[in-house]
Amino acid sequence: MIEGPADPLKPRLTPLTLLASGISTAITALIATVLVARLAKISWRSVFSHNRKFDWRRLGIYFAASAVPVGLSVIATTLIAPASTGWGNFEVGATTIVIILVTLVATPIQAAGEEVAFRGAVVPAAGSWFRSVRPAILLGIVLSGALFALVHVSFDPWFVTYMFVFTACTVSMGLISGGLEAAMAFHVSNNVLVSIINALFAGNNATVVDRASGSGPGASLVILMVMNVAVVGMVWLIESKKRSATGAKVLVSAG
Repeated sequence: MIEGPADPLKPRLTPLTLLASGISTAITALIATVLVARLAKISWRSVFSHNRKFDWRRLGIYFAASAVPVGLSVIATTLIAPASTGWGNFEVGATTIVIILVTLVATPIQAAGEEVAFRGAVVPAAGSWFRSVRPAILLGIVLSGALFALVHVSFDPWFVTYMFVFTACTVSMGLISGGLEAAMAFHVSNNVLVSIINALFAGNNATVVDRASGSGPGASLVILMVMNVAVVGMVWLIESKKRSATGAKVLVSAG
């Protein structure tokens, strides 16, 4: 609506489209949170965490920790499947600087908003249709993954598969940690870092994302899937250490 007709399979990430994406996703997340709270008659805070308060310190830790596997996946993709990056010449001009500045503001809002809407709201809403835990989680992942793939507008089977793997991994992070902090931090870290790198190698132009069928080799997306699973393992290790430390404190206090 802002910039006129565009090819949905090859969107141009201009400063305006990035800003519009961030604002619209934030509005969607807000509406989803309000609907869940009203329909389920629960606190809106339940969308963000379960049986505890939303932990900003936890968010910061996971944001910093996620940057490592994300960075390694970028390096691996560059070495193994360089054609999939779509990079041109390295150039820093006015357009590049504006895109990076808007990315630093709008992309965290967009990525966090997607986690709130697709994982914080959709997954438990879909899961509420079942009494048993396993089918509830499975349906939540399938429905969230399908909607997540739909809004990213791609018919490439590799990309759609990656959307479901990404969803399964971020849902797993929420189940392990009891909140959205890990998934939000990972999603933000991934999108911000990749967007900035893409902007730097766009030749001082807007980045064009190719999501058409067969747009990229499967190797690049396999690397991303492995990275996603690795982040789940990282979350499990961090949360296990947190529980062990909490348990040790309880024992000391009891002693």
